[in-house]
Amino acid sequence: MKKISKKTKFVETNHKYHQIVGVKSDKEFREKYGNLEFNLNKCLEVFFEKKFQQELEIYEVDEGTTIGAPFRCDHYAKIDDQHVIFEYNGNHHYQSPFKIHTDKRKNKVLKNPEKNTLIKKGSGPGVKYIIFKIPYYMQLTKDYARYLFHDQCLLELKKSFFSEDKYTKAIKALYNTDDENKVLAPGLHTSKQTPASYNEEGLKRFLKEVDEMSKKYPSIKHQIIHSFKLFIEDVNRDEKLIIPENEKFQEWFKLEPEEKYLNCIFEREKKQYKF
Repeated sequence: MKKISKKTKFVETNHKYHQIVGVKSDKEFREKYGNLEFNLNKCLEVFFEKKFQQELEIYEVDEGTTIGAPFRCDHYAKIDDQHVIFEYNGNHHYQSPFKIHTDKRKNKVLKNPEKNTLIKKGSGPGVKYIIFKIPYYMQLTKDYARYLFHDQCLLELKKSFFSEDKYTKAIKALYNTDDENKVLAPGLHTSKQTPASYNEEGLKRFLKEVDEMSKKYPSIKHQIIHSFKLFIEDVNRDEKLIIPENEKFQEWFKLEPEEKYLNCIFEREKKQYKF
């Protein structure tokens, strides 16, 4: 049923994604599958065919001495003699000026072997880390998988790790489906951490990321905008709750999503509701 909140009069999504992909409960889905947010490590192991270490701690070095608390890196592996880190960027990476400032410092330290070490005390040998970042609003559509594991890996690692077989295995592991049309769409569906809550730097980061991903894969931009438009409909068309009053964002948002790109699951799509 379509559920309307008595307090806000907003539509609350009442269908369950786990039912679409044949899982008994939302709890079971999160524990066994969990999409990119909860199971990125499993996804990485499928594409790279290698185990990734979680929560690697890397210290900053200044004048031969470690300083401060370590930077914590979400997923790490050595791939073809290169040190690779994957970070899952949650909403705070777009909202908190302190988090964004830390991100910039962390990037500089990790990319400079003279500025990092795994040794808590002293200054052991550092390495140059190659960093990939996964935005919290992204899901593993085939286009995003190609962008990440083919295009970006070719650019940074000089090798593609994408294949159709790996993609099928990955969505089975993350979404319990081998049908790419049943993968959850990029964008925001139920999260209240919308672009309306981003600070200026966060908006710049978001627009830059989406435009970069969409140059070759326009589906990504169309899907994200479509998810925002559906969200706006469900909050009584109060745009200020979803998108910011930012001139560049407003211009970006004028795009009308094309149906040919909307071949995935949108949690607020009316056809998903049972009236």
